[in-house]
Amino acid sequence: MRYILQVLDLEEESALRDLAGAVDRLDVIRSPFQGPGLGLSVRRVAGTMVRRVLPKASADVLRHLFNRSPSSGPKVIRGWATGEVAEDPHIDRWCWPTTHEMVRRAIDEEHPVAVITEYALLSRCLEDVPAPTLKIIDTTEVFFRNADRFRVKGLDAPFICTPESEKMALGRADVIVAIQKNDAVALRELFPQKRVIVVGHTYPRADWRSREPESGLVLYVGSSNPFNVHGLRYFLTQAWPQILAAAPQTRLRIVGSCPRVEAAEDSRVTYVGRVSDDCLVQEYRKARVVINPQVAGTGLKIKCVEALSAGCPLVVNGAGADGLEDHAGQAFLLAADWTEFAQHVLRLLTDDALAQRLQAEATRLAEEMFSEGATFSELALVLKPLLPQG
Repeated sequence: MRYILQVLDLEEESALRDLAGAVDRLDVIRSPFQGPGLGLSVRRVAGTMVRRVLPKASADVLRHLFNRSPSSGPKVIRGWATGEVAEDPHIDRWCWPTTHEMVRRAIDEEHPVAVITEYALLSRCLEDVPAPTLKIIDTTEVFFRNADRFRVKGLDAPFICTPESEKMALGRADVIVAIQKNDAVALRELFPQKRVIVVGHTYPRADWRSREPESGLVLYVGSSNPFNVHGLRYFLTQAWPQILAAAPQTRLRIVGSCPRVEAAEDSRVTYVGRVSDDCLVQEYRKARVVINPQVAGTGLKIKCVEALSAGCPLVVNGAGADGLEDHAGQAFLLAADWTEFAQHVLRLLTDDALAQRLQAEATRLAEEMFSEGATFSELALVLKPLLPQG
């Protein structure tokens, strides 16, 4: 498999090494300019592809699919983009000329039977893909769907692209991949003639969940994106005081790159920062309750997938349940407002039977939806017919 990565924001060089180890060849396109708005990290963009399209059992299949002949040349090729991302609201502003050209050259060299772009943001690369090569867009997020989700009080969300240009870009694909069922419904309505499949997120099932998590410990895991910062700020101002009034010994641990918010200075709130995967396992193991207070956003909330896969009692707002709402009240608790959010957290801090019931159902749901077999089943139906027989 050949992977062409257009770096918008590189957090760690080690992420490139990890990605290079997962593919046959990695081409890295860097820019001397910092693009406005989205601020996607290499860990998010590249890591998404590695986790979603390169699980252990699927890697060999995809290597055969995307490489009819062995890759040649250095393992990692670095290039530089030729221009700055402009303030143009059209989606194609995200795809640099160098990226487009490198994809064209890669197609000439590799003769792949399929090309996948991560997000519609880079779909301009599909314009030069010749038939019968299959053109696939892994949307990850569908920005045009319910644009009102971005019009939330106190939220300064980045403007990604116009809905019209996103829909045009999605039309370039033969197959469109949604990350959750609600996105898939919107895409099928827009493109009834195209094949739309769902490839969610896979996360290792956690058999290490502690039977005795730490009393009073609430966990939040989140990056620094504006949706997380906004949700955490409102949780700390609206729900946290209610929780402390009823259970003053409650503690909150905030794990990830989500920055300190000005909403509250409280000794019972600990900002842990970014941690290793192994340390994150331990954070989930110790937590009595996990929260996702996000009230706006797109796609599938990976923090919810992780918490459910870890068998943690989880409390979310409506945005966090997007695509998972059928399991509200069974695998997790869904809050309609901040008062109910606080009440749900308080119940889980004291009600062992409820916490254990949610834990069991979360584990079952994770196996049903987030196991490798479940996650990649629809994609396998698309790709396997393209593989050489015998």
